Amino acid sequence: MAEAWEGWYTVGIMFCCFVALMKNVAGPDVLMLGSLAMMLAANITDIPDGLKGFSNKGLLTVACLFVVAAGISNTGALDYYMSKLLGTPKTVASAQVRLMVPVAFVSAFLNNTPVVAVMIPIVQRWAENIHIPKEQVMIPLSFASILGGTCTLIGTSTNLVVLGMLKDWKGSDGASQTNQSMGLFDLGLFGVPVAMTGITYMLIASRALLPGGKKKGEAGAGGGGASGGGKSEDLIVGARLQAWSAAVGKTVAGSGLRGLPGLYLVSVKREDTLIRAVGPEFVLSQGDVLYFTGMVESIGNVCAEYGLLAVTTEHDSDGEGGFDDDGSDGDENDDSPPAGRVSPDGAGRGAEEGA
Repeated sequence: MAEAWEGWYTVGIMFCCFVALMKNVAGPDVLMLGSLAMMLAANITDIPDGLKGFSNKGLLTVACLFVVAAGISNTGALDYYMSKLLGTPKTVASAQVRLMVPVAFVSAFLNNTPVVAVMIPIVQRWAENIHIPKEQVMIPLSFASILGGTCTLIGTSTNLVVLGMLKDWKGSDGASQTNQSMGLFDLGLFGVPVAMTGITYMLIASRALLPGGKKKGEAGAGGGGASGGGKSEDLIVGARLQAWSAAVGKTVAGSGLRGLPGLYLVSVKREDTLIRAVGPEFVLSQGDVLYFTGMVESIGNVCAEYGLLAVTTEHDSDGEGGFDDDGSDGDENDDSPPAGRVSPDGAGRGAEEGA
């Protein structure tokens, strides 16, 4: 029978691991393996049980899906086809339908995280072009990917992990010889109705519950979105990593650039390649251009702290000659920031100030 201290020890380990994950102390793999090592060291879990998860077929399948998702993301295939599917809807409701249905379908076969990460800049540009509030499509994007993942066995990693546990299950008495299995679309019997219900609910309730509701949406559709385009959170800011920056050679999570308050790292441009869906383990190099969205008025402080040179430009122009060969957009010898550039100790919009 287990000792009383073992339960408290396990709770303490899990609590510390959870707090460390929230604070990005280290990568999730390091923290999880560290927690497992401490459980093994205390002899609460024996070695066969502790290492059993690494042979789980569901876990290995998840790893393969990440490779597939990374390939689709890096080739730009998802970017191209989703841009074609979104079209030019005239109302917020039709825009949400055009967004949520294909995203839910794609998420049924790919991991949710890279799908959402790739779609964020696409949806931001799309919402600005059709003059609807971005707030009305970002949450539907996230929820549609979650709901779509419940429709198939490979839609989300938890389904695959549970499948591995189901195959190893020997019944309540531990002696059953029946082989349990689950088909690719077996979850669709429940997942598809749930996804349809969730999408319907978002169509009905989003105008009342999400920012940029009915009045703002109608104003944006009629007035060209001029007021919405002037808000700082609608901008995407690029910041080039300098040679003396402490973030050079570190991962995104290890450098502290992942958990910035109010800023979200959208993508990274390395030489002529735009890398979307940047994960926490992505290693930064000198000269990388990091694209952020969110509270861009704080970009000046971030640049000063992390050794970045901020640049404001259209996100979709960086792959089309938006910068010089050295990654800049102007004369570096000028003492004042050129058009489109924010000085490291400034917090304004470089493009507006330079103009």
